[in-house]
Amino acid sequence: MNTMSPFARPLYVFAKPVGARCNLACEYCYYLEKSQLYPQDARQVMSDEMLELFVRTYIESQTMPQVLFTWHGGEPMLRPLDFYKKAMRLQRKYARGRQVDNVIQTNGTLLTDEWCEFLSENGWLVGLSIDGPQPLHDHYRRTATGQPSWERVMRGIRLLQQHGVEWNAMATVNHLNARYPLEFYRFF
Repeated sequence: MNTMSPFARPLYVFAKPVGARCNLACEYCYYLEKSQLYPQDARQVMSDEMLELFVRTYIESQTMPQVLFTWHGGEPMLRPLDFYKKAMRLQRKYARGRQVDNVIQTNGTLLTDEWCEFLSENGWLVGLSIDGPQPLHDHYRRTATGQPSWERVMRGIRLLQQHGVEWNAMATVNHLNARYPLEFYRFF
C-alpha cells in the first residue's frame, strides 16, 4: 500500500525548457509554429527562477513516492548541460525522500560524449526520435537549411550505446514510411 495516499495516481507533465525551439525543421512538425504564440519573448527558454519553481511545485504536487521529470521540446538539448545539472540539484533539494527519475526526448543530433556521460552517470532514460531507415527518415526530418539528419541521429545512437545510456526510439508514422511497413518495422 502506498504510504503517501492509498488512492494516489501519478501525475505526469512534459517540461519544455526551450518551448518550440528546435535545431531541426521537420516538415510535419506541428510544434514549431507554437513559437508564434509568444512573440514578445524570442528566446522562449525556461529561466533559472522558473526552473526552481517548476521543480519544487512539481515534486510537491506528486501523490506517489516516485517522481518522473520528462524533458521535451522543441529540442530540449538546446539548453546547455548545466541547466540539467542545476535541475538535478534542485530535484535533490526538494525530493524529501522521494525517488526522482528523468527522461529526455531528443532528436539525438546534439548528443556528445559529455552529454552521454551525464545521462549515463545519472540514470536518465533517453527517448530518441528517428523515423526509420535513412531514406524514410531524411524525407521529412531535416535541418532548417534542408540538410538531412539521419547520419547525425545515428551518431547520437552510437554514443548512447558506447556510454551505456538506456534509450528507446520514437517514430512518427507518416504517409511515406507507412507505405513501407516491413522495412520500417525491421529497421527498429
